[in-house]
Amino acid sequence: MVLVGVFILFIMPITAHYVNKYSSRTVLTIMTFMMIAILTTFAIMFSAGIADVYPRIIYPLFFVLEEVIDSVLMVLFWQIGMACFTKDEAKRLIGIVNMGAALANLANGLTVAVLIHFFDSFAILPAQMVLLLVQLIPNFICARWFPKKNDAPNSGDKDGSKTADDSATAAPTDAPKTEDKADGGCLDKKAWYMNTFTQLIGLWQFLTVLLFSLIEFQYNSTLAHFLDANGIAQVTANLASVASVGQTFVNLLITPFLLQVAGVWAALLITPGAYVLGELGIMSAQTVRMVFICRSMDFIFRYTVSDNTKQILYKSVPPDQLIDARAFTDGSIKKLAPMLLGAILIVVQNVTNAPAYDLVRPMAFFASVAAVALMPLVIHLAKVADSQPDRELL
Repeated sequence: MVLVGVFILFIMPITAHYVNKYSSRTVLTIMTFMMIAILTTFAIMFSAGIADVYPRIIYPLFFVLEEVIDSVLMVLFWQIGMACFTKDEAKRLIGIVNMGAALANLANGLTVAVLIHFFDSFAILPAQMVLLLVQLIPNFICARWFPKKNDAPNSGDKDGSKTADDSATAAPTDAPKTEDKADGGCLDKKAWYMNTFTQLIGLWQFLTVLLFSLIEFQYNSTLAHFLDANGIAQVTANLASVASVGQTFVNLLITPFLLQVAGVWAALLITPGAYVLGELGIMSAQTVRMVFICRSMDFIFRYTVSDNTKQILYKSVPPDQLIDARAFTDGSIKKLAPMLLGAILIVVQNVTNAPAYDLVRPMAFFASVAAVALMPLVIHLAKVADSQPDRELL
């Protein structure tokens, strides 16, 4: 977790720079082929036995690189996908769009089970490469919604000279600039980190991912305590299948109702409420069944209602700040929380010599308290979001 967080902190600003310079689609294509090259390299090392010679280097490096590039691809996907919708369209359709994640979890559970049964775990790598190539198809199709970089929105004469009306429009005026303050207190339009609204999104994202990281640690520690490798793989495959069914129901029925009828505040409260219930269950019975239920609730609500609402919130971020803000909150912040948690756990375990399983119940108590404390923040975030101007009308 620590290494992934460190890598993301450096990779995401670089990615945002190249997205601003070129386009999300171009960067996504390049990153896809980079990922395929990395998977091919590791597949060769695994099959040739090189990974067994240097297990402390190869396996952690494989995990880190795969996590980092997958995170970048996910940020680019949402950047491309949400640019195809207006805010009202997104509220109606984002649940259907996010059905891809639910179907992916179902396909993941079934595919992993089949590959492990007939081959072994290394057979997953070629399957990943095929899926990476397939994702380039919608990336290519989305090109019709994006103007070319060299297309000038307002051109004058064919030789590029300005007309009289153009000069008059470009002349400075003494009228006060009200747009600069329309983004919730932003002092500089290009300084996205000065935007109060973006800061709230980042804080909410950090706390949500921190809670998710706590649940993930509890899940992994409990499964490692009670099950062997095959048992863990089977439970995880079952988790993906169960989560996909729940995500389908939430995406099609609950998400549209919350965003269009109940409001953003109700959608933001769902995930921390589910976390409280799940952690209370773990405190009552520290078993595989309870961590499975808690992890399922996390998968179902965080990847549907929470992520969908976050994309709606991004629609109120000033367009010239969106790429950098999304890269920071969806990328750096998303990995900063588990990085800090991993560092804290390393220190705690070195000082107390306590096994990971013994830390599950104290972490459940801490997570339940943190989830309750998160609720006032999300209500305030919803109020600020409602007060933001409609960027599509400016």
